Amino acid sequence: MDEPENPIVAMATKLRARRDLGAAIDSATAGAAAPRGDDAEARFAALGDVLATGSKRLNSILGRRAGVTLVRLENPPRLRLRFRDKRIALDLDAARQLVIVTGAGLEGEYQFIDGDVPALMNLSKFSTDAGYRDALTGSELLKTISEDAQVPRPPHLDEPGPMRF
Repeated sequence: MDEPENPIVAMATKLRARRDLGAAIDSATAGAAAPRGDDAEARFAALGDVLATGSKRLNSILGRRAGVTLVRLENPPRLRLRFRDKRIALDLDAARQLVIVTGAGLEGEYQFIDGDVPALMNLSKFSTDAGYRDALTGSELLKTISEDAQVPRPPHLDEPGPMRF
């Protein structure tokens, strides 16, 4: 992607891209293919594909050096997400058909649930806890790990501007 010649236009483009980061992640992961099988290993591979697609979109916005790193490990199947000082680890327990998630306040054992995209439900929460039935998707994982990438609104945009009365 070519950078515009004008530095003001370039900065506005970067700010707009960072502000719409959540929408970009959602759009990248929304059209993902349904899991290829009913077992946890196939669904885990589909979740890895969603994370790879979302990470590519996120890295195209943030830049390769400042972007999210996704590491896939084979035997046993594991996924690692890294962004700056944050880490999220997903380990598949194929015998119990569960995914163990650690990092970023998401600790717990998760089970795959049916849906259009690969999604996990936390089995470690009680039914009375907030967020008990909330699905953890690839999009939510990427939003959680990259929440620091959001650029706050520049303070000069909150001022009335050059016309003051």
